[in-house]
Amino acid sequence: MPEIDIHHTHPLDKAACRAAVDEVARGLSARFGLGGMTWTGDTLSFAGHGAEGRLTVGNGDARVQLRLGAWLGLMRPLIEAEIRRTLRDKLG
Repeated sequence: MPEIDIHHTHPLDKAACRAAVDEVARGLSARFGLGGMTWTGDTLSFAGHGAEGRLTVGNGDARVQLRLGAWLGLMRPLIEAEIRRTLRDKLG
């Protein structure tokens, strides 16, 4: 399975980062049908339609780990670019 692993630094504290991630997650859930989004500590886990992963927030950094199914794996470069753009736009 194709995987994406992104580490992103940002100027936010953990609470602000978590709030921004939560907002993005709700939008992605509605747009792409991602279900099972749950927070465990500082990590948001999610799954749906050929993808599963987690996003861990911290003071000044965030990490996205995503495992793609075969079909989504064909679009890995596009998906990774969109994740990087969203992290930059929402977290700084």
